[in-house]
Amino acid sequence: SGLIVDVTDFVLMDAIRQIGHWRQRGLNLAAAVNLSPRFVRDLEFPERLSRIFREFDVTPEQLMLEVTEAASLHDPDLVMDIFTRLRVRGVGLSLDDFGTGTSSLTQLYKMPFSEVKIDGSLTCEVATSKAAATVVRAIVELAHNLSLTTCAEGVETSPAFEFLDQIGCDALQGDFIAPSMPAAEIEAFINVWNGGDQTLVPVVRK
Repeated sequence: SGLIVDVTDFVLMDAIRQIGHWRQRGLNLAAAVNLSPRFVRDLEFPERLSRIFREFDVTPEQLMLEVTEAASLHDPDLVMDIFTRLRVRGVGLSLDDFGTGTSSLTQLYKMPFSEVKIDGSLTCEVATSKAAATVVRAIVELAHNLSLTTCAEGVETSPAFEFLDQIGCDALQGDFIAPSMPAAEIEAFINVWNGGDQTLVPVVRK
């Protein structure tokens, strides 16, 4: 709907503005935003996004757009065109909820994604289910073989964190790392985390 598009526009601008603010504070952070399906069929969207980057002096590489498999399946030629324009500009593209769709493997090698986001329904079971652990390990290995990074959502426990770290998952998201928090609290969280000698590559998800 038009309301969803308006909200997505606002969230994108707010995320990019916040990245610019953090950059001025000496923090090299990235942000991820869920993209409305209508944007993946809007040929003017890549250029509009470029103007926002210029307005706030932010590099496109600091933004990850999360796209569901269903959104990328509709009108694949048009979607491929728009995705390519975004990737040429340096914007990251994440295939969201991987492991829950029906043709994700096809999307992985046909569409110019840069990241695979593993669905929380899988990651929540990696410490208790050998089958889930095997599937997640295979997803991470497959993604890396295709030169894609991986992000696991729904990381809620220490055993899950340790398993995902061990198999080389590139980014983790969930309450075990940190609950959702307003942007104003993120800088303090990072300082505490780094003070504990943890390795942090923060990606703020909106």
